[in-house]
Amino acid sequence: MKKIIIMLLSACLLASCGGAGSVATVGDIKITSGEFEFYLNSIKNQMKGTELQTDEDWETQEIEGKKAIDVAKQRALDIAVQNALYIETAEAAGITLSDAEKEQTEATKEQIVSSYGGEKAYKEFLKSNNITDKFIEMMCKSTAYYQKIGDKINAETPVDATEAQKYFEENKTELEAEFRKAKHILIMTVDETTRQPKSEAELAEAKKLAEELLAQVKSGTDFDKLMNEYSEDPGLATAPDGYVFGSGEMVSEFEQATDSVGFGEIAFCESSYGYHIIKRLPIEYADVSDRLTSKIMGERIDEQVKAWEEEYSVAVTKNEEALSEIK
Repeated sequence: MKKIIIMLLSACLLASCGGAGSVATVGDIKITSGEFEFYLNSIKNQMKGTELQTDEDWETQEIEGKKAIDVAKQRALDIAVQNALYIETAEAAGITLSDAEKEQTEATKEQIVSSYGGEKAYKEFLKSNNITDKFIEMMCKSTAYYQKIGDKINAETPVDATEAQKYFEENKTELEAEFRKAKHILIMTVDETTRQPKSEAELAEAKKLAEELLAQVKSGTDFDKLMNEYSEDPGLATAPDGYVFGSGEMVSEFEQATDSVGFGEIAFCESSYGYHIIKRLPIEYADVSDRLTSKIMGERIDEQVKAWEEEYSVAVTKNEEALSEIK
């Protein structure tokens, strides 16, 4: 399932203060200010880093020559509009959901309700975020249409390994910015089973060991040897060659530390799991081949949606005044 639903679940604790006024309209779908702020809060959460902590930071810090808040708002609006376009353009092109697909869409919504602990908690979530049940249904429907459009394109021109390899070679610089690969030695500061903090004595011992290992790595001791001997990462057995991850897939401290160094260099950070001694690695085709298939297909879907938007004159209008009032 596309990141629409992932975004929905990841934003579950972020309250917004917008109302029901429309900030944009896509065909027959209106995007309310509450819905837009829901997207915006999720985008801000993904972008948040050491330089973006306060409301003032969002207004004063710049990203590629633009205020951080304006970049976040544009990304949020793009996603909101695109989600609506999946529905409006597909229906304009004569694509419909089968009964089984409609049932699956309803089941997806029920899973979301269940993820909040039932109907009562779900309604509280909607209220606190100034969104409606209809909006959640639209997001589930959008996901279904996204899949439907993808299935149609894939049936006509599937993505093969040759195309994926070529895409990797032509876009390697951008992919290295989008995806990271890293190994790490984790010395845990919480109990692996209970996730409760260790005792003061154990914490002091963990810090001492982490600092000693960091010094050994920096002095030239083989990283893999130390990792296999000392790392307490429960995922080491399944990821001995390191983790490949995109933005928001790892705890922020780990992601930021990885971003702070070049390939082959060592970073150090502390997260809620413990101390991480990180070695950043270059991305290879095999690391992202599965992701590339989805990425290429996603681009094809968006190209098709854009073509249908123009062919069927699906109107997209934006309320700039309403957008400017949202911070």
